[in-house]
Amino acid sequence: MKKKTIKNLATVFGLGDLPVAPGTFGTLGGIPIYIGLVFLKKIFPNNMIYNSFYFMFLMTFFAIAVYVSDRAEKEIYKEKDPQAVVIDEVLGFLTTLFLINPVGFFETSMAIILGFIIFRFFDITKLGPIYKSQFFGNGVGVVLDDFLAGVIGNFLMVCIWTIFF
Repeated sequence: MKKKTIKNLATVFGLGDLPVAPGTFGTLGGIPIYIGLVFLKKIFPNNMIYNSFYFMFLMTFFAIAVYVSDRAEKEIYKEKDPQAVVIDEVLGFLTTLFLINPVGFFETSMAIILGFIIFRFFDITKLGPIYKSQFFGNGVGVVLDDFLAGVIGNFLMVCIWTIFF
């Protein structure tokens, strides 16, 4: 991939280049992708097939994010885990919303708002293993801490969703 493509993907088309709160703005880049995934749900005959598709999408996105983050670290920013690289925030946000199957505008909006708040909390605080995971090399550390924040956030989201929706 060309450096320009790597930079566009790494910064989620410039959201990571914003001078204030690039991680927060980068997370917002996941909203249109999630809305697209919710619309795709109408194609699948049941939640099991949709959730399988969503899982494969996340795993593919994880691999792409690791590759893009590694290249961005080494070739563009020449530093470990640069703030401008926010593709990992998108992955973490989408992971937080895995297994949440909203129906309609209200539920989709609530899922996005709750998922955003929960993911940002775990991404910023980096509790327990989330903090340690960021020290892996070759782009894995950049992505893994956000992915784990998303996994823990997903557990909380599923609990909330089961109780209230």
